[in-house]
Amino acid sequence: MKRLFKLFSVSILLIFASCTGSKHLPTQQNNAIAEFKMASYNIRCDVQADVKSGNAWDLRKKPLTDLIINHHFDMVGVQEPYGNQIEDLQNLLTDYDYVSAPYATKSFLAIFYKKNLFDLLENDMFWLSETPDVKSMGWDADEYRIVHWAKFRHKESEKEFYCFNSHFYWKKVTARQNSGPLTAQKIKEIAGDYPVVFVGDLNSQPETSQIQSLKVLLNDAFDVTESPRKGPENTNLGGGVFQGNPYNRIDYIFVSKNIKVVDYTSYEDKYGDAQYPSDHLAISSNIVIK
Repeated sequence: MKRLFKLFSVSILLIFASCTGSKHLPTQQNNAIAEFKMASYNIRCDVQADVKSGNAWDLRKKPLTDLIINHHFDMVGVQEPYGNQIEDLQNLLTDYDYVSAPYATKSFLAIFYKKNLFDLLENDMFWLSETPDVKSMGWDADEYRIVHWAKFRHKESEKEFYCFNSHFYWKKVTARQNSGPLTAQKIKEIAGDYPVVFVGDLNSQPETSQIQSLKVLLNDAFDVTESPRKGPENTNLGGGVFQGNPYNRIDYIFVSKNIKVVDYTSYEDKYGDAQYPSDHLAISSNIVIK
């Protein structure tokens, strides 16, 4: 349990930098290129109902982590895991480290990253609410929702960038509608001119106002991939559903407009009786930061 609660902290240096504005300006870096595979995956929480339906986490965790390893995800934003699931991921993903933040009642957001490729520089979070810097529920939501972020350095190229990860509220329309523009505003405020990746289960289809507000600032990797997309367009099977066909696209990889998207893939890996490891498909893109 000790590693699980490696949560965010803001250093005195970060506070000073935010006051001076220097954190918004990327430092002089070499001409090397940072290229890596970024992914997003709602892995479905560990609940008793899934045990009864034959989709217990203990059955899913190995094929789920095999998917991450076999498809060579370099960094993956994970949504919805409980604490025990993060511990299992850490034990099975031996080449990865992680940083996490809690939300809702028992859930976490986590960013897993290959230890040999990235250095974690800092991380923090904000609440999806009218008062994002204070712990609070937003608008018509009846549970806490957050955006968790981390700043990384790509070791080989020394390029620095931000990764944001979120899970928008699914029950209430107003909370989702307001989460999009707030997230765009806070990304610009926190990351400034640095390259940005924003991943998550946003419980919102592409035509919604909240997604459109994000696309003012960021590109949807699904739209701007240089290679033909692979895998199904839709990514959501429905809560607690592990078989059949996904019926809508609510999982995203967004990138700042100075990042190139080489490809986009959604994954149909299955195990057992044609079951998916989660009730969402994982998605990934190889991206290039110049």
